[in-house]
Amino acid sequence: MTRSDHQPPGADPAPSWLGEPCPRWCVREHHEDDHPEDRYHQGEASYLPVVAGRTDTIPMTSSLTADELVVRRGRHLGETVDWLAIESDDLRGLRLLLTVESARTLAAGLAYRLGADDSP
Repeated sequence: MTRSDHQPPGADPAPSWLGEPCPRWCVREHHEDDHPEDRYHQGEASYLPVVAGRTDTIPMTSSLTADELVVRRGRHLGETVDWLAIESDDLRGLRLLLTVESARTLAAGLAYRLGADDSP
């Protein structure tokens, strides 16, 4: 639930530049001295262990490695579009940035593919 001073629970009072309430999913603490590029709302991160490979190797399975993906929701101050970032935990590998609507389309497509055949 958004507090009246627009900050997540436990945060300092809202900075002067924060002229909008935090979305209900925002857990980011906003500070008066935040750089303009750091003025955004951010949801809690989910960490997902995955096995991934590169498509430029043959066979593709020869490049499989364990990785951890971080998934979080965000929105820059003053904007109306929420984004879902899916990226490697080390921030050097995979990075996928989707609108929430595109993420829902991807999730539906993945769910369909997972149920498309009888393979485990």
